[in-house]
Amino acid sequence: MSKISKMMTPPSKASVLTEPTDEGAKLVKPMLVFFGLVCLLFTVCFNQLNTVNAIPIMIVGLAVVVGLFIFMKITGKMSVENFIILLFVAGIIIRLGYVLYTPLTESSRVRQHDVYAFGSGKGHSGYIEHFYENGFKLADFNPTTVSQFYHPPLHHFLAALWMRVLTLFGMSYERAITSLQFLALFYSCCCMLVSERIFRVFNLKGAGLCTALAVVVFHPTMILLSGSINNDQLALLFTLLAVYTTVKWYNDSTTKNILLVALSIGLGMMTKLSVALVAPPVAIVFLIKLIQANKKKTVDYIGQYCVFGVVCIPLGMWFAIRNFIKYQVPLTYVAKLSDTSDQYLGNYSVSERLFGFSNHPFENVFLNRIATGADFYEYNPFVAILKSSIFGEYKFSDTNDAITPFCRILLILNFVVIAVSLCAMIYMLIKKKSIIDKNMKIFIAAFYLLLFGNFINFCFKYPHNCSMDFRYIVPTMIIGAMFIGMLVQYAYENKKDVKLKLTYFTALGSSAVFSAFSIIVYIMLGIKT
Repeated sequence: MSKISKMMTPPSKASVLTEPTDEGAKLVKPMLVFFGLVCLLFTVCFNQLNTVNAIPIMIVGLAVVVGLFIFMKITGKMSVENFIILLFVAGIIIRLGYVLYTPLTESSRVRQHDVYAFGSGKGHSGYIEHFYENGFKLADFNPTTVSQFYHPPLHHFLAALWMRVLTLFGMSYERAITSLQFLALFYSCCCMLVSERIFRVFNLKGAGLCTALAVVVFHPTMILLSGSINNDQLALLFTLLAVYTTVKWYNDSTTKNILLVALSIGLGMMTKLSVALVAPPVAIVFLIKLIQANKKKTVDYIGQYCVFGVVCIPLGMWFAIRNFIKYQVPLTYVAKLSDTSDQYLGNYSVSERLFGFSNHPFENVFLNRIATGADFYEYNPFVAILKSSIFGEYKFSDTNDAITPFCRILLILNFVVIAVSLCAMIYMLIKKKSIIDKNMKIFIAAFYLLLFGNFINFCFKYPHNCSMDFRYIVPTMIIGAMFIGMLVQYAYENKKDVKLKLTYFTALGSSAVFSAFSIIVYIMLGIKT
């Protein structure tokens, strides 16, 4: 029996959520400093424009992590906290390697979304350059007339500020452009930390905590986003912070904690308006607390909700309101491709899109796109989720022609892990006695259903191939990983049951093999053949 499993301690009361006062809380600041220093070191000391070979860094770094794991197991020093540190270190190594072999220059953009050539004045790159060149002033034109300028400005402002600081200290403009990926890398590392905090406040421990965290740390989408300079990664970070601070407030309903919720949602909406999807589930938690409160607490909660609104609404909505007043832009405006685009899917019926497999979509392991050589554009959103969650919209075989068999295995494993997560979620939500509070069940289930329902609606409202990318619903993966961890933990605590023992090994094993193949594929992606 592994020492990690032995350290699992069942919660004394199934309905209690606890603020993390464990040893894991001590990891946050040191790991945050570590992540920041690594990103800063590579920003200043290394030019990733084909001058650094990422693959030896990845292989040697991961080999050291495995060596440390074996050493700690042999010497009896392995603990949950040490295992999590190793996961974090392995996570930054795989992300760092990905960033180093994924070039970003003034004219070259590899595996980026809506990022045009720098100097074009369009896309997320043009938005960043606008702030860099214009003293951080907002554009004085209708933002819907230039690609991506309709997005709220926080991410692009911070990216421009980052470039300003670097060029102020003598870095060339082109080097400053490549360094934007290290900013995204730092956000991605912060997402790992916040995910760990979320899992702990939901009472995950031992093997359950480690399993959930491993899925998040090595998930391909998280690796892809670590090198993406659009606003997706920062928006995800604020979404996760909103979930974490909401649970903190639920446990300890102070004005300080509700301010943290307001800042998380408000700044998230100032990054990308879709972060607002977390607001309705948060409002449900607020309502539950209000209904359950006595008269004195009711007055206190109403006052806190007013504070929340005063902070969150102006932060999150000022840019949309400004554009509505000045340019009559709808508050929830999203740019839409033309119906004449080759990505248009409106010619398929609803049943074809939801249940159609007539084009044999799995003959191609990667997302079917005419732009990458397929005969058609993927039109089934469920197939698109399965593929884009691990390969994005990209065809990895164009980089390494030996990678396809490994990608096919990863695709199968992804299906297994998704199936396990959905079964785990249903089981843990309907089970009366669980490690998750019944009100938190409502919160997390509402958030998951709202994300997924909005995604399906988005796919039909904007019927184009690019609308079906998994990057729009990444929090569902983190929720799914959490429920896999809960299932592993519950099955271990009831391991005398043969079925649950089998469940334990299935959930744990599939997650471990999925993580391993994700690492293999993303190392191979950096080897050009």
